[in-house]
Amino acid sequence: MLGALALASAALRADPGDVESSHDYPGFPRLQGFVITDYDEDSPAGFDFPVARPLPIDANHVETVHVKGHRYIIRYECSAGQTPGLFQTQRYYERLAAAAGFTIEKDGAVGGVTETFYRADGRRRTWVYLEPAVNANVLTIVESTGNALPPPAALAAAPTAPIPSAPAPAPAPPAPPVDPNGDALYNDLSANGRVAVPFVFQPGKNVLDASSQSLVDRIAAMMSRHPDLVIRIEGHTDNVGDPDDNMRLSAERALAVQAMLITAHIDPKRLDTLGVGGLQPLASNDTEEGREKNRRIEIVVWKPYPAFHAPAPNGKNYYPAAVLPPASERAGL
Repeated sequence: MLGALALASAALRADPGDVESSHDYPGFPRLQGFVITDYDEDSPAGFDFPVARPLPIDANHVETVHVKGHRYIIRYECSAGQTPGLFQTQRYYERLAAAAGFTIEKDGAVGGVTETFYRADGRRRTWVYLEPAVNANVLTIVESTGNALPPPAALAAAPTAPIPSAPAPAPAPPAPPVDPNGDALYNDLSANGRVAVPFVFQPGKNVLDASSQSLVDRIAAMMSRHPDLVIRIEGHTDNVGDPDDNMRLSAERALAVQAMLITAHIDPKRLDTLGVGGLQPLASNDTEEGREKNRRIEIVVWKPYPAFHAPAPNGKNYYPAAVLPPASERAGL
């Protein structure tokens, strides 16, 4: 499958559809059919690269390494042909990174699709952050020299903090003021930190039903009225089937909603996505009614790094206590 994704023949490639004075970063040519729609290059500049802890406590916990140097931000969008799947895109860039001698780090979040690559050549270090989406990909690269912070391998060797007990549910926030626009969705989101939106998908697929357009329009209108609002779109499934397949499906469904909001002219920087699979059930999976409640999309008030999530529906850690394996087996999470 990956063999069909052609590499560029030159290290620096331009396309007639690219924005002016832009090019691929050496060693990371774009996927076939993609053009550069946004390009920024500045120095000195910094970026917080997310990396996983060796024993992630929950999906809220993501370590970051701040790197300062010469920074590139390159956004690609598909201009022709069928877009590759999310995991095809990941594997494509992983192969490029491995071929160029980079170490590959996941961000540590459950269902997270972003990845960090880093490489050290003497005093020069290069960091690459991949943000893949349905029809657009963003690469953030920082080239640093001198006394840069240590790579994730050194972080992984550090002692791991003990796993805390589940925090008590936070007290309910005060009721928000009445919105003069009658924005009930925004009021619910402000009061609870998250709200389930009844999107309908084709069974077992990430294809939205046509009836979902009105929900997309409603969310887009809310975000237009509240320009400071940044949300995370979370996909959830029931527990039927393979857990890994459920995790992928939930991530792809969240990305499908994100793509429709981007089409509705919402800035991609205000939209994050996460696939949770069946880890956060709202109801018992023993009945069809319960499983239907668990198959859902939620929008969550979100803040960029350090990673932030509203409390899970059960008011506990992102990994509910019932699904946490024994500590001796937790290294593979």
